[in-house]
Amino acid sequence: PVNLPILKHMQKVPGGLMIVPMLITAIINTIWPEALQIGGSTTGAFSTGTMTIIGIVLVISGSQLKLSQLAACLKRGGVLCLVKILLGFAAFFIVQAIWGIDGVAGMSLLALVIAFSSCNPGVYLALINDYGDTTDKTVLGLMSLVSVPALPLLILSTGQSGSGAIMGVIATLVPFLVGMLLGNLDDSFTKLLVPGTPICLIFLGCCFGSNINLINAVTAGPTALLLTVVYVVVSVPVLLITDRLILRRPGYAGVSMSSIAGIAVSCPMIIAAALPQYAPYVEVATSQLALAVVLTGFLVPYLTKFVADRFGGAKELAS
Repeated sequence: PVNLPILKHMQKVPGGLMIVPMLITAIINTIWPEALQIGGSTTGAFSTGTMTIIGIVLVISGSQLKLSQLAACLKRGGVLCLVKILLGFAAFFIVQAIWGIDGVAGMSLLALVIAFSSCNPGVYLALINDYGDTTDKTVLGLMSLVSVPALPLLILSTGQSGSGAIMGVIATLVPFLVGMLLGNLDDSFTKLLVPGTPICLIFLGCCFGSNINLINAVTAGPTALLLTVVYVVVSVPVLLITDRLILRRPGYAGVSMSSIAGIAVSCPMIIAAALPQYAPYVEVATSQLALAVVLTGFLVPYLTKFVADRFGGAKELAS
Protein backbone atom coordinates (compact mmCIF):
# COMPACT_ATOMS: atom_id res chain seq x y z
CA PRO A 1 0.00 0.00 0.00
CA VAL A 2 1.02 3.60 -0.66
CA ASN A 3 2.26 5.36 2.48
CA LEU A 4 2.94 9.03 1.73
CA PRO A 5 4.46 10.96 4.67
CA ILE A 6 1.83 13.72 4.44
CA LEU A 7 1.42 14.18 8.19
CA LYS A 8 5.19 14.18 8.71
CA HIS A 9 5.62 17.05 6.23
CA MET A 10 2.69 18.98 7.73
CA GLN A 11 4.26 18.77 11.17
CA LYS A 12 7.50 20.26 9.88
CA VAL A 13 5.64 23.55 9.42
CA PRO A 14 5.16 25.44 12.72
CA GLY A 15 1.46 25.09 13.50
CA GLY A 16 1.20 23.01 10.35
CA LEU A 17 -1.79 20.94 11.51
CA MET A 18 -3.87 24.09 11.10
CA ILE A 19 -1.87 26.24 8.66
CA VAL A 20 -1.61 23.66 5.84
CA PRO A 21 -5.37 22.81 5.74
CA MET A 22 -6.12 26.57 5.91
CA LEU A 23 -4.00 27.19 2.82
CA ILE A 24 -5.59 24.27 0.94
CA THR A 25 -9.19 25.40 1.55
CA ALA A 26 -8.23 29.03 0.85
CA ILE A 27 -6.96 27.94 -2.57
CA ILE A 28 -10.13 25.93 -3.18
CA ASN A 29 -12.32 28.83 -2.05
CA THR A 30 -10.43 31.17 -4.38
CA ILE A 31 -10.63 28.93 -7.46
CA TRP A 32 -13.95 27.12 -6.94
CA PRO A 33 -15.86 28.40 -3.87
CA GLU A 34 -18.97 26.36 -4.72
CA ALA A 35 -17.02 23.17 -4.01
CA LEU A 36 -17.12 23.94 -0.29
CA GLN A 37 -20.76 25.01 -0.31
CA ILE A 38 -22.53 21.89 -1.58
CA GLY A 39 -24.24 21.53 1.78
CA GLY A 40 -24.49 18.70 4.27
CA SER A 41 -21.50 17.35 6.13
CA THR A 42 -19.04 18.62 3.50
CA THR A 43 -19.92 22.26 4.09
CA GLY A 44 -20.24 21.68 7.84
CA ALA A 45 -16.83 20.03 8.19
CA PHE A 46 -14.82 22.18 5.79
CA SER A 47 -16.53 25.58 5.77
CA THR A 48 -19.26 26.61 8.21
CA GLY A 49 -18.32 24.54 11.26
CA THR A 50 -15.88 27.06 12.77
CA MET A 51 -17.81 27.87 15.93
CA THR A 52 -18.83 24.24 16.46
CA ILE A 53 -15.22 23.09 16.28
CA ILE A 54 -14.09 25.95 18.53
CA GLY A 55 -16.78 24.86 21.00
CA ILE A 56 -15.41 21.31 20.98
CA VAL A 57 -11.85 22.60 21.44
CA LEU A 58 -13.04 24.70 24.39
CA VAL A 59 -14.54 21.61 26.04
CA ILE A 60 -11.25 19.76 25.51
CA SER A 61 -9.11 22.61 26.86
CA GLY A 62 -11.48 23.11 29.79
CA SER A 63 -11.16 19.45 30.74
CA GLN A 64 -7.40 19.95 31.13
CA LEU A 65 -7.76 22.80 33.62
CA LYS A 66 -7.71 21.52 37.18
CA LEU A 67 -8.90 23.82 39.96
CA SER A 68 -5.37 23.85 41.35
CA GLN A 69 -4.18 25.37 38.03
CA LEU A 70 -6.90 28.03 37.80
CA ALA A 71 -4.84 30.82 39.38
CA ALA A 72 -1.90 30.14 37.05
CA CYS A 73 -4.22 30.11 34.02
CA LEU A 74 -5.81 33.45 34.96
CA LYS A 75 -2.45 35.00 35.73
CA ARG A 76 -0.73 33.84 32.56
CA GLY A 77 -3.60 34.14 30.09
CA GLY A 78 -5.42 37.01 31.75
CA VAL A 79 -2.46 39.38 31.47
CA LEU A 80 -1.83 38.57 27.81
CA CYS A 81 -5.53 38.84 26.91
CA LEU A 82 -5.82 42.15 28.78
CA VAL A 83 -2.85 43.55 26.84
CA LYS A 84 -4.47 42.37 23.60
CA ILE A 85 -7.72 44.18 24.50
CA LEU A 86 -5.78 47.32 25.45
CA LEU A 87 -4.04 47.26 22.06
CA GLY A 88 -7.46 47.36 20.38
CA PHE A 89 -8.60 50.30 22.50
CA ALA A 90 -5.27 52.10 21.96
CA ALA A 91 -5.63 51.74 18.17
CA PHE A 92 -9.15 53.15 18.39
CA PHE A 93 -8.35 56.19 20.53
CA ILE A 94 -5.06 57.10 18.82
CA VAL A 95 -6.25 56.71 15.21
CA GLN A 96 -9.60 58.40 15.82
CA ALA A 97 -8.00 61.32 17.66
CA ILE A 98 -5.37 62.00 15.00
CA TRP A 99 -6.86 60.85 11.69
CA GLY A 100 -10.54 60.14 12.35
CA ILE A 101 -12.71 57.35 10.97
CA ASP A 102 -10.91 57.39 7.59
CA GLY A 103 -7.74 56.19 9.27
CA VAL A 104 -4.28 56.66 7.82
CA ALA A 105 -2.48 55.62 4.62
CA GLY A 106 -5.49 53.70 3.33
CA MET A 107 -5.96 51.79 6.59
CA SER A 108 -9.37 52.70 7.99
CA LEU A 109 -10.17 52.92 11.69
CA LEU A 110 -12.38 49.86 11.14
CA ALA A 111 -9.55 47.69 9.76
CA LEU A 112 -7.01 48.81 12.35
CA VAL A 113 -9.24 48.19 15.38
CA ILE A 114 -10.31 44.75 14.13
CA ALA A 115 -6.68 43.76 13.47
CA PHE A 116 -5.29 44.92 16.80
CA SER A 117 -8.13 43.41 18.84
CA SER A 118 -7.98 40.03 17.08
CA CYS A 119 -6.13 36.86 17.98
CA ASN A 120 -6.33 33.42 16.43
CA PRO A 121 -7.10 30.63 18.96
CA GLY A 122 -6.42 27.96 16.34
CA VAL A 123 -2.89 29.14 15.53
CA TYR A 124 -2.22 29.65 19.26
CA LEU A 125 -3.33 26.11 20.10
CA ALA A 126 -1.33 24.60 17.25
CA LEU A 127 1.82 26.36 18.45
CA ILE A 128 1.22 25.69 22.15
CA ASN A 129 0.77 22.06 21.20
CA ASP A 130 4.41 22.17 20.04
CA TYR A 131 6.03 24.53 22.55
CA GLY A 132 3.72 24.99 25.55
CA ASP A 133 2.41 23.15 28.58
CA THR A 134 -1.00 22.23 29.99
CA THR A 135 -1.53 25.65 31.57
CA ASP A 136 -0.83 27.34 28.22
CA LYS A 137 -3.50 25.17 26.60
CA THR A 138 -6.12 26.12 29.19
CA VAL A 139 -5.58 29.80 28.31
CA LEU A 140 -7.51 29.03 25.11
CA GLY A 141 -10.78 29.67 26.95
CA LEU A 142 -9.74 33.24 27.77
CA MET A 143 -8.34 33.77 24.27
CA SER A 144 -11.61 32.77 22.68
CA LEU A 145 -13.31 35.59 24.57
CA VAL A 146 -10.97 38.04 22.85
CA SER A 147 -11.38 36.57 19.36
CA VAL A 148 -15.16 37.04 19.04
CA PRO A 149 -16.51 39.91 16.83
CA ALA A 150 -18.18 41.40 19.91
CA LEU A 151 -14.85 42.87 21.06
CA PRO A 152 -14.06 45.16 18.07
CA LEU A 153 -17.77 46.02 17.93
CA LEU A 154 -17.64 47.02 21.58
CA ILE A 155 -14.51 49.12 21.01
CA LEU A 156 -15.82 50.89 17.91
CA SER A 157 -19.21 51.59 19.44
CA THR A 158 -17.65 52.82 22.71
CA GLY A 159 -19.87 50.55 24.80
CA GLN A 160 -23.17 50.73 22.88
CA SER A 161 -23.12 46.99 22.15
CA GLY A 162 -22.65 45.95 25.75
CA SER A 163 -25.49 43.40 25.90
CA GLY A 164 -24.26 41.63 22.76
CA ALA A 165 -20.74 41.53 24.12
CA ILE A 166 -21.95 40.03 27.41
CA MET A 167 -23.86 37.27 25.62
CA GLY A 168 -20.76 36.58 23.51
CA VAL A 169 -18.75 36.10 26.68
CA ILE A 170 -21.36 33.78 28.20
CA ALA A 171 -21.67 31.74 25.00
CA THR A 172 -17.89 31.28 24.88
CA LEU A 173 -17.52 30.34 28.54
CA VAL A 174 -20.22 27.65 28.65
CA PRO A 175 -18.37 24.88 26.71
CA PHE A 176 -15.12 25.70 28.51
CA LEU A 177 -16.84 25.42 31.91
CA VAL A 178 -18.54 22.17 30.88
CA GLY A 179 -15.16 20.68 29.99
CA MET A 180 -13.64 22.00 33.21
CA LEU A 181 -16.46 20.46 35.26
CA LEU A 182 -16.12 17.06 33.59
CA GLY A 183 -12.33 17.05 33.90
CA ASN A 184 -12.40 17.90 37.59
CA LEU A 185 -15.16 15.42 38.44
CA ASP A 186 -13.62 12.52 36.53
CA ASP A 187 -10.00 12.52 35.32
CA SER A 188 -10.97 9.90 32.74
CA PHE A 189 -12.69 12.61 30.71
CA THR A 190 -9.42 14.50 30.45
CA LYS A 191 -7.63 11.43 29.13
CA LEU A 192 -10.50 10.74 26.72
CA LEU A 193 -10.68 14.26 25.27
CA VAL A 194 -7.00 15.28 25.01
CA PRO A 195 -6.27 13.29 21.80
CA GLY A 196 -9.06 15.23 20.06
CA THR A 197 -7.05 18.45 19.87
CA PRO A 198 -4.94 17.61 16.76
CA ILE A 199 -8.06 16.40 14.92
CA CYS A 200 -9.90 19.64 15.70
CA LEU A 201 -6.93 21.71 14.53
CA ILE A 202 -7.08 20.18 11.05
CA PHE A 203 -10.76 20.94 10.56
CA LEU A 204 -10.46 24.35 12.20
CA GLY A 205 -7.81 25.24 9.64
CA CYS A 206 -10.12 24.11 6.84
CA CYS A 207 -12.95 26.30 8.12
CA PHE A 208 -10.70 29.36 8.48
CA GLY A 209 -9.34 28.93 4.95
CA SER A 210 -12.79 28.53 3.42
CA ASN A 211 -13.53 32.17 4.26
CA ILE A 212 -10.40 33.52 2.57
CA ASN A 213 -10.26 34.56 -1.07
CA LEU A 214 -6.58 34.80 -1.96
CA ILE A 215 -7.22 36.96 -5.04
CA ASN A 216 -9.14 39.54 -3.01
CA ALA A 217 -6.42 39.41 -0.37
CA VAL A 218 -3.67 40.05 -2.91
CA THR A 219 -5.58 42.77 -4.77
CA ALA A 220 -5.82 44.71 -1.53
CA GLY A 221 -2.24 45.51 -2.42
CA PRO A 222 0.14 47.79 -0.54
CA THR A 223 -2.40 48.94 2.06
CA ALA A 224 -3.07 45.35 3.14
CA LEU A 225 0.65 44.69 3.39
CA LEU A 226 1.09 47.94 5.34
CA LEU A 227 -1.69 46.93 7.74
CA THR A 228 0.06 43.61 8.36
CA VAL A 229 3.44 45.26 8.90
CA VAL A 230 2.04 47.88 11.30
CA TYR A 231 0.17 45.21 13.23
CA VAL A 232 3.14 42.84 13.52
CA VAL A 233 5.67 45.58 14.37
CA VAL A 234 3.47 46.83 17.22
CA SER A 235 1.66 43.74 18.50
CA VAL A 236 4.43 41.12 18.52
CA PRO A 237 6.99 43.15 20.54
CA VAL A 238 4.34 44.32 23.03
CA LEU A 239 3.11 40.78 23.73
CA LEU A 240 6.65 39.38 23.78
CA ILE A 241 7.79 42.01 26.30
CA THR A 242 4.67 41.41 28.41
CA ASP A 243 5.31 37.66 28.45
CA ARG A 244 8.99 37.99 29.29
CA LEU A 245 9.15 40.98 31.63
CA ILE A 246 5.79 40.86 33.43
CA LEU A 247 5.00 37.15 33.44
CA ARG A 248 8.66 36.09 33.56
CA ARG A 249 8.06 33.47 30.87
CA PRO A 250 10.14 32.64 27.75
CA GLY A 251 7.86 34.62 25.41
CA TYR A 252 6.56 31.94 23.05
CA ALA A 253 2.97 32.26 24.37
CA GLY A 254 2.81 36.02 23.79
CA VAL A 255 4.12 35.73 20.24
CA SER A 256 1.84 32.79 19.40
CA MET A 257 -1.12 34.99 20.39
CA SER A 258 -0.22 37.52 17.69
CA SER A 259 -1.88 35.92 14.66
CA ILE A 260 -5.09 37.54 13.34
CA ALA A 261 -8.12 35.22 13.40
CA GLY A 262 -9.88 34.11 10.24
CA ILE A 263 -13.15 35.32 11.72
CA ALA A 264 -11.75 38.87 11.51
CA VAL A 265 -12.57 38.79 7.78
CA SER A 266 -16.28 38.70 8.61
CA CYS A 267 -16.07 41.42 11.29
CA PRO A 268 -16.33 44.50 9.00
CA MET A 269 -19.73 43.40 7.69
CA ILE A 270 -20.99 42.49 11.17
CA ILE A 271 -19.85 45.81 12.61
CA ALA A 272 -21.25 47.87 9.71
CA ALA A 273 -24.65 46.25 10.25
CA ALA A 274 -24.68 47.64 13.80
CA LEU A 275 -22.73 50.85 13.11
CA PRO A 276 -23.68 52.16 9.61
CA GLN A 277 -21.00 54.88 9.66
CA TYR A 278 -18.44 52.15 8.93
CA ALA A 279 -20.30 50.73 5.89
CA PRO A 280 -18.20 52.64 3.28
CA TYR A 281 -15.05 50.96 4.58
CA VAL A 282 -16.29 47.35 4.65
CA GLU A 283 -15.09 46.16 1.24
CA VAL A 284 -11.54 47.50 1.51
CA ALA A 285 -11.19 46.50 5.18
CA THR A 286 -12.34 42.95 4.39
CA SER A 287 -9.73 42.54 1.65
CA GLN A 288 -6.99 44.03 3.83
CA LEU A 289 -7.84 41.77 6.75
CA ALA A 290 -7.96 38.69 4.50
CA LEU A 291 -4.35 39.21 3.48
CA ALA A 292 -3.36 40.05 7.08
CA VAL A 293 -4.93 36.77 8.25
CA VAL A 294 -2.94 34.80 5.67
CA LEU A 295 0.36 36.59 6.29
CA THR A 296 0.20 36.51 10.10
CA GLY A 297 -1.00 32.90 9.96
CA PHE A 298 2.27 31.96 8.26
CA LEU A 299 4.60 34.50 9.87
CA VAL A 300 3.64 34.10 13.55
CA PRO A 301 4.43 30.36 13.70
CA TYR A 302 7.98 31.05 12.52
CA LEU A 303 8.37 33.97 14.91
CA THR A 304 7.15 31.72 17.73
CA LYS A 305 9.63 29.02 16.73
CA PHE A 306 12.43 31.60 16.71
CA VAL A 307 11.49 32.81 20.21
CA ALA A 308 11.15 29.25 21.53
CA ASP A 309 14.53 28.30 20.05
CA ARG A 310 16.12 31.47 21.44
CA PHE A 311 14.59 31.59 24.93
CA GLY A 312 13.23 28.06 25.36
CA GLY A 313 9.80 26.45 25.51
CA ALA A 314 7.85 24.68 28.23
CA LYS A 315 9.98 21.54 27.90
CA GLU A 316 13.17 23.48 28.54
CA LEU A 317 11.63 25.16 31.59
CA ALA A 318 10.58 21.80 33.01
CA SER A 319 13.98 20.19 32.53
